[in-house]
Amino acid sequence: MVPVRPPLSPPLCTLPPGPGPARFVCYCEGEGIGAKGQGCFNLYVTDAAELWSTCFTPDSLAALKARFGLNADEDIARRFRAACEQQAVTFTLLEDGASLTLSGEPLALDLNLSKVPGPEAVSRLQALTLGLAERVCSLERWLTEETAASPRKMPRLVGPPQFLPDPDPQRGGPGPGVRRRCPGESLINPGFKSKKPASGVDFDDL
Repeated sequence: MVPVRPPLSPPLCTLPPGPGPARFVCYCEGEGIGAKGQGCFNLYVTDAAELWSTCFTPDSLAALKARFGLNADEDIARRFRAACEQQAVTFTLLEDGASLTLSGEPLALDLNLSKVPGPEAVSRLQALTLGLAERVCSLERWLTEETAASPRKMPRLVGPPQFLPDPDPQRGGPGPGVRRRCPGESLINPGFKSKKPASGVDFDDL
């Protein structure tokens, strides 16, 4: 039975981008819903203690698309996913909120975020933690099934080995990686038998 790949999860990324330690997690909710103009799409940034959100409404989401020249059917979540993959997401804390920039073509999206009140932030962070745990468990199950369905096979050597190391280098034999010459093998054309034994050179005939 072929293991079923887990469905594509909503995009998220850690900030700041790069190899350094992460300070924030940026994610979205309502992928594919906000694109229909229903106002359910939002971007969130959290440091695991506090939460900031774009707090879109249907009207503000439509105004955002109009301001950046986006079609009503264009999904901002796709722009967010592309920015995550390209490490083109920038988050800045401000005195009265925060800002989020999604770099990319044709224009960068500059978004304002507001701090989510404590009770709502707690419930959303709990949902985020449980959702991430579920995604990890689902991915681990898929990897286990994938490994069991197609185990790796050890490479099989065909034919006799051509290069054999001397088991005892102190005997003066060839070292590792030196090919042993078979009895009767030609010195000039290795791998071919000598047609007749070498007779040497008779200097009296010169």
